[in-house]
Amino acid sequence: MDDLLLYPYPTYIANKTVAGCVAAMVGISLIAWFIQSCQARFRPPRISFLLLASHLTIVIELIVRATVPEDRQNSKTIFIIVNSLFALSQRMIIISNYVFILEVHYVRSLSSRLILIGAISCAIMSAILMVPINMLSFDPEKINASFLFRKLSASFLFAVAILFYPVWYWSKTVKDMTMQAIILVIVSSTLCAIATLFTIIQSIPSFYDQTYSHEVWFYALQIAPIVFAHFAWSVFHPKRSLVSSEPLISATGDDLSRL
Repeated sequence: MDDLLLYPYPTYIANKTVAGCVAAMVGISLIAWFIQSCQARFRPPRISFLLLASHLTIVIELIVRATVPEDRQNSKTIFIIVNSLFALSQRMIIISNYVFILEVHYVRSLSSRLILIGAISCAIMSAILMVPINMLSFDPEKINASFLFRKLSASFLFAVAILFYPVWYWSKTVKDMTMQAIILVIVSSTLCAIATLFTIIQSIPSFYDQTYSHEVWFYALQIAPIVFAHFAWSVFHPKRSLVSSEPLISATGDDLSRL
C-alpha cells in the first residue's frame, strides 16, 4: 500500500473546463428528458423520476467538480459528495433497466415484484457498503479493510448489472418490444455493465492507484458510460419506445396508467 500515499484521493487536478462542458452536455439531456416526460405526464412514473433524478445527480456532481477550488478538491467532504452523487446516478440507471422491461407487459406478478425488489436491494446494499468505505478510507491503518468493502460493494453492483440479461430473457418481452426499445435496453445495460466492471477494477489496490492518477480514466470509463446512457434514454424516451399492454394515455387524453 506504499504507493497509495494520497488514498483515497486522486493524484490529478480536476479539469474544470472539461467538467463544465460535460455538465452542459448532461444538462441538455436532462432538459430533453424533462420535456418529454412532461409531455407523457411522467408516465411510466418510476422510470420518469428515476432517470430525472439520475440526470440531476450527475449534473450536480460535475458542477461540483467544475467549481470547487483546487486547494479543496482533495478534501474529505468534497470527495464523499462527488462519489455519492455519482453512485446514486449510476444505480438509478441500472434499476431503470429492470423497470423498463417489466413495463413492456405491464407486469405486476409476484415474481416480477420480487425481481425488482431484489435488484433494488442489491443496489441499496452496494450503496450501504460505501459507508464503511468512506469511514475506513481516511484511516491509513485501515486501508486494507476499506478495499475489502470496495470489492463487496462493486461486486453487488456488478451482479445487478449482469443479472439484468437473464432477467430480460426470462421476461420474454423481446418479441413485444419496439426496435427503439431493444436498442435502448441494449445500449443502457451494456454501458452500465462497463461502468460497474470498471468499479470492480478500481477496487483492486494497484489499479485504484493507476486509475486515480489520470483523469482520463474517470471520464472514459465512469462518466462516459453514464452520460451516453442518459442520452440513449432521452433519444429513445419511453413515450416513443415503450409499447405497453397498459396504455400510458388514452385517445381522449385520460391517464390510464397506474403506479
